[in-house]
Amino acid sequence: MNKKRGPAVAKSRLSTVLSALAVLGSVLGVWFIIDSNKTTDVFLVTKQDMPSGAPLNLSSLEPIELSLFELTGAYLQPELLPEGAYLERPIGSGEAIPLSAITNQNQDNWSNIVITPEVPISSQVAIGSKVAIWAAPLIEFQSFGEPALLAVDVEVVEVIEPEGGFAGQARAVELRVPNESIQYLLGAIANKASIALTSTARSS
Repeated sequence: MNKKRGPAVAKSRLSTVLSALAVLGSVLGVWFIIDSNKTTDVFLVTKQDMPSGAPLNLSSLEPIELSLFELTGAYLQPELLPEGAYLERPIGSGEAIPLSAITNQNQDNWSNIVITPEVPISSQVAIGSKVAIWAAPLIEFQSFGEPALLAVDVEVVEVIEPEGGFAGQARAVELRVPNESIQYLLGAIANKASIALTSTARSS
């Protein structure tokens, strides 16, 4: 024989339902707050490591949606990309570009040159590294004099690994050199001096 369910059972069920609704309401409220504050904007990020002096154009950059919140106005967006813009400092691959790292100033005071130093390049040398260039003058066959400092704080634009049948050769580097130092570097190379690079710092 079935017993009638008393008011206590009904009250307990009602309490359970109200508790569940309260929990659900809290979850939905938190989700709404998070979702309403989750705003994204499109920014330009680098496709690869880029040295200072590198030109900025859409072929070397990629639009990505990011949430930078209060920093939104400090980074490069597609509509803010100026014509003839260059980087003032190195930017790593996949990084958003600070507007403070962009310049329109003339880059004619610098020249890029590729060299293969006789002394092996340090493993610490990478794109964006600052190096000093040294040259030891050739005195006679395989005999060199005291090395002289040709340039300091020269930036590495690219490290070129040997390929194929040249895999056993030394690595080459592309350097961004001040024009006033180019003549001394070219003179040392023409006179078959032994060229070496020493790492000074990584540009920040």
